[in-house]
Amino acid sequence: MSKVSKMVADRAAIARAVQSAATVHGPDAAAELEALLFPKGAPEKVTVADFIAAIGDTLGRYVESLEAADRAHAAELADDDGYRTARDERGAELKNVYSSLREIVTRSYGPAVADAYGLSSALPEDPQHLLGLAGQAEKLLRERPLTEQPKIKSLTLTPLAAADDLAIAAAALRTALQDVEREKREAQLTQNAKDEHMARWGSVYPGVADTLAGLFTLARRPALADRVRPTARRRAGLPEAEDTATPAQPPAPASDT
Repeated sequence: MSKVSKMVADRAAIARAVQSAATVHGPDAAAELEALLFPKGAPEKVTVADFIAAIGDTLGRYVESLEAADRAHAAELADDDGYRTARDERGAELKNVYSSLREIVTRSYGPAVADAYGLSSALPEDPQHLLGLAGQAEKLLRERPLTEQPKIKSLTLTPLAAADDLAIAAAALRTALQDVEREKREAQLTQNAKDEHMARWGSVYPGVADTLAGLFTLARRPALADRVRPTARRRAGLPEAEDTATPAQPPAPASDT
């Protein structure tokens, strides 16, 4: 028997390596592929057309789950605006209570008394610092007896009532801050889910597209193979011009007449 040429021998070596991989490793991959292609279980009789459609449907299911994850994250972010607005409003209310008490005490009792009650500080922008300042003032208002007489009787301070006002406003801000933090955690969860789906594009898309391109090539449909074959842009998630065109429809069945 004469030897084949080197060009043929090289191609034969490549082909046999592929064939061997299919023979040796195919059974191991079969169960996972069956679950991927037929999530509800493979039908008893699978035609080649069924197999090709199942490959395409795998990418369709992935896209649906990706879109769902994206919508869930967008909906979660949309909820956050209201909670942040509430936080800012509760912070403004606490600032108003504190600054009102500071003005009353300073005008009617003097700066020394305002300082003794922790009411002489500038208002911080950070909500946690604001809570700390208000908490210290509340504590002093509850613990320090007011022995000084007001200079303006209509601006008389009632320390316990003032402490209660600070406590109520601080509790409202604290609740609003907890709501914002909870929303941040929930948004991170939906972001993680979206990121996981986005990362799968690098395996699901080329796996399906390369497979279909190969099948169309075997079926001598080069135009179809080129139509679905991955490109650098598609692998990066960027559509080619033809990807956004109206999908081609299958030909209508031939008329009996």
